[in-house]
Amino acid sequence: DYVAIMEGADMQSSDSRSLASLLIIQDIQEAVYKEKLEKGDKSAKKPCNPISEILDTRTRSLLRVVDCKGYVMSNQIVSAAIAQVAESREMNAVLSELLSAEGNEPYLRPIELYVNLDKKEQLSFWDICLRARKRREIAVGYCAVDEELKVVKYEDCAEMMLNPPD
Repeated sequence: DYVAIMEGADMQSSDSRSLASLLIIQDIQEAVYKEKLEKGDKSAKKPCNPISEILDTRTRSLLRVVDCKGYVMSNQIVSAAIAQVAESREMNAVLSELLSAEGNEPYLRPIELYVNLDKKEQLSFWDICLRARKRREIAVGYCAVDEELKVVKYEDCAEMMLNPPD
Protein backbone atom coordinates (compact mmCIF):
# COMPACT_ATOMS: atom_id res chain seq x y z
CA ASP A 1 0.00 0.00 0.00
CA TYR A 2 1.23 3.47 -0.90
CA VAL A 3 0.07 6.96 -0.06
CA ALA A 4 0.38 10.05 -2.25
CA ILE A 5 0.06 13.45 -0.59
CA MET A 6 -0.48 16.44 -2.83
CA GLU A 7 -1.12 20.11 -2.30
CA GLY A 8 -3.45 22.20 -4.39
CA ALA A 9 -3.71 25.95 -4.50
CA ASP A 10 -7.49 25.81 -4.64
CA MET A 11 -10.29 23.25 -4.62
CA GLN A 12 -10.42 22.84 -8.38
CA SER A 13 -6.68 22.27 -8.89
CA SER A 14 -6.57 19.95 -5.88
CA ASP A 15 -9.49 17.93 -7.27
CA SER A 16 -7.91 17.86 -10.72
CA ARG A 17 -4.69 16.41 -9.31
CA SER A 18 -6.56 13.93 -7.16
CA LEU A 19 -8.71 12.76 -10.07
CA ALA A 20 -5.72 12.45 -12.42
CA SER A 21 -3.78 10.47 -9.79
CA LEU A 22 -6.78 8.25 -9.15
CA LEU A 23 -7.12 7.41 -12.85
CA ILE A 24 -3.39 6.75 -13.24
CA ILE A 25 -3.38 4.44 -10.20
CA GLN A 26 -6.41 2.54 -11.54
CA ASP A 27 -4.75 2.13 -14.96
CA ILE A 28 -1.49 0.88 -13.43
CA GLN A 29 -3.32 -1.58 -11.19
CA GLU A 30 -5.38 -2.92 -14.10
CA ALA A 31 -2.27 -3.30 -16.32
CA VAL A 32 -0.35 -5.16 -13.60
CA TYR A 33 -3.35 -7.42 -12.93
CA LYS A 34 -3.78 -8.29 -16.62
CA GLU A 35 -0.05 -8.92 -16.99
CA LYS A 36 -0.07 -11.34 -14.05
CA LEU A 37 -3.10 -13.17 -15.47
CA GLU A 38 -1.41 -13.52 -18.87
CA LYS A 39 1.67 -15.02 -17.18
CA GLY A 40 -0.57 -17.49 -15.36
CA ASP A 41 0.18 -16.07 -11.90
CA LYS A 42 -2.42 -17.66 -9.63
CA SER A 43 -1.66 -15.21 -6.83
CA ALA A 44 -2.98 -12.31 -8.94
CA LYS A 45 -5.55 -10.35 -7.00
CA LYS A 46 -8.12 -8.02 -8.47
CA PRO A 47 -7.07 -4.38 -8.11
CA CYS A 48 -8.42 -2.52 -5.10
CA ASN A 49 -10.39 0.69 -5.47
CA PRO A 50 -8.13 3.61 -4.56
CA ILE A 51 -9.77 6.36 -2.53
CA SER A 52 -9.27 10.07 -3.07
CA GLU A 53 -10.43 13.17 -1.23
CA ILE A 54 -12.64 15.41 -3.36
CA LEU A 55 -13.38 18.92 -2.15
CA ASP A 56 -15.68 20.36 -4.82
CA THR A 57 -19.11 18.72 -5.24
CA ARG A 58 -19.04 19.51 -8.98
CA THR A 59 -16.22 16.99 -9.37
CA ARG A 60 -18.57 14.17 -8.36
CA SER A 61 -20.23 14.13 -11.79
CA LEU A 62 -16.80 13.64 -13.39
CA LEU A 63 -16.15 10.70 -11.09
CA ARG A 64 -19.33 9.01 -12.31
CA VAL A 65 -18.31 9.48 -15.95
CA VAL A 66 -14.93 7.77 -15.42
CA ASP A 67 -16.47 5.12 -13.12
CA CYS A 68 -14.48 6.00 -9.99
CA LYS A 69 -16.13 4.70 -6.85
CA GLY A 70 -13.43 5.52 -4.31
CA TYR A 71 -13.79 9.07 -3.13
CA VAL A 72 -14.53 11.00 0.03
CA MET A 73 -16.38 14.32 -0.05
CA SER A 74 -14.63 15.83 2.99
CA ASN A 75 -16.42 19.18 2.82
CA GLN A 76 -19.79 17.43 2.97
CA ILE A 77 -18.67 15.38 5.96
CA VAL A 78 -17.55 18.49 7.83
CA SER A 79 -20.77 20.32 6.89
CA ALA A 80 -22.89 17.41 8.11
CA ALA A 81 -21.00 17.31 11.43
CA ILE A 82 -21.46 21.05 11.94
CA ALA A 83 -25.17 20.77 11.12
CA GLN A 84 -25.60 17.94 13.64
CA VAL A 85 -23.90 19.95 16.39
CA ALA A 86 -25.97 23.03 15.53
CA GLU A 87 -29.14 20.93 15.76
CA SER A 88 -28.19 19.23 19.01
CA ARG A 89 -25.28 20.39 21.19
CA GLU A 90 -25.03 16.90 22.73
CA MET A 91 -23.80 15.58 19.35
CA ASN A 92 -20.56 17.53 19.86
CA ALA A 93 -19.44 15.09 22.56
CA VAL A 94 -20.31 12.08 20.39
CA LEU A 95 -18.59 13.43 17.28
CA SER A 96 -15.56 14.58 19.29
CA GLU A 97 -15.18 11.06 20.63
CA LEU A 98 -15.55 9.41 17.22
CA LEU A 99 -13.46 11.87 15.23
CA SER A 100 -10.57 12.57 17.60
CA ALA A 101 -7.29 10.65 17.34
CA GLU A 102 -7.63 9.42 20.93
CA GLY A 103 -11.34 8.53 20.79
CA ASN A 104 -13.22 5.37 19.95
CA GLU A 105 -12.94 3.99 16.43
CA PRO A 106 -15.41 2.27 14.14
CA TYR A 107 -14.43 -1.23 12.97
CA LEU A 108 -15.87 -3.58 10.38
CA ARG A 109 -16.38 -6.97 11.97
CA PRO A 110 -17.31 -10.30 10.38
CA ILE A 111 -20.88 -11.37 11.07
CA GLU A 112 -19.60 -14.70 12.42
CA LEU A 113 -18.74 -12.90 15.67
CA TYR A 114 -22.44 -12.32 16.30
CA VAL A 115 -24.27 -15.07 14.41
CA ASN A 116 -23.63 -18.81 14.33
CA LEU A 117 -23.71 -19.45 10.58
CA ASP A 118 -23.65 -23.24 11.02
CA LYS A 119 -27.02 -23.13 12.78
CA LYS A 120 -28.47 -20.81 10.09
CA GLU A 121 -29.89 -18.53 12.76
CA GLN A 122 -32.53 -16.04 11.67
CA LEU A 123 -31.83 -12.92 13.69
CA SER A 124 -33.07 -9.38 13.39
CA PHE A 125 -30.64 -6.50 13.34
CA TRP A 126 -31.66 -5.69 16.91
CA ASP A 127 -30.74 -9.23 18.04
CA ILE A 128 -27.30 -8.65 16.56
CA CYS A 129 -27.13 -5.31 18.40
CA LEU A 130 -27.73 -7.14 21.69
CA ARG A 131 -24.96 -9.63 20.92
CA ALA A 132 -22.61 -6.78 20.03
CA ARG A 133 -23.48 -5.10 23.32
CA LYS A 134 -22.46 -8.25 25.21
CA ARG A 135 -19.04 -7.84 23.54
CA ARG A 136 -18.97 -4.19 24.71
CA GLU A 137 -19.42 -3.05 21.11
CA ILE A 138 -22.12 -1.13 19.26
CA ALA A 139 -23.55 -2.39 15.97
CA VAL A 140 -24.49 0.52 13.73
CA GLY A 141 -25.19 -1.14 10.37
CA TYR A 142 -24.44 -3.97 7.99
CA CYS A 143 -23.27 -4.71 4.44
CA ALA A 144 -25.36 -6.93 2.18
CA VAL A 145 -23.77 -10.12 0.83
CA ASP A 146 -24.38 -11.63 -2.60
CA GLU A 147 -25.85 -15.03 -1.68
CA GLU A 148 -24.71 -16.81 -4.87
CA LEU A 149 -21.10 -15.62 -4.74
CA LYS A 150 -20.87 -15.41 -0.93
CA VAL A 151 -19.01 -12.11 -1.22
CA VAL A 152 -19.71 -8.60 -0.06
CA LYS A 153 -20.79 -6.44 -2.96
CA TYR A 154 -18.89 -3.15 -3.03
CA GLU A 155 -21.89 -1.26 -4.41
CA ASP A 156 -24.01 -2.32 -1.44
CA CYS A 157 -21.34 -1.36 1.09
CA ALA A 158 -21.01 2.07 -0.43
CA GLU A 159 -24.55 2.60 0.81
CA MET A 160 -24.34 0.72 4.09
CA MET A 161 -27.54 0.42 6.09
CA LEU A 162 -27.08 2.43 9.28
CA ASN A 163 -29.53 1.55 12.03
CA PRO A 164 -31.61 -0.40 9.51
CA PRO A 165 -35.31 -1.08 10.05
CA ASP A 166 -36.22 -4.57 11.24
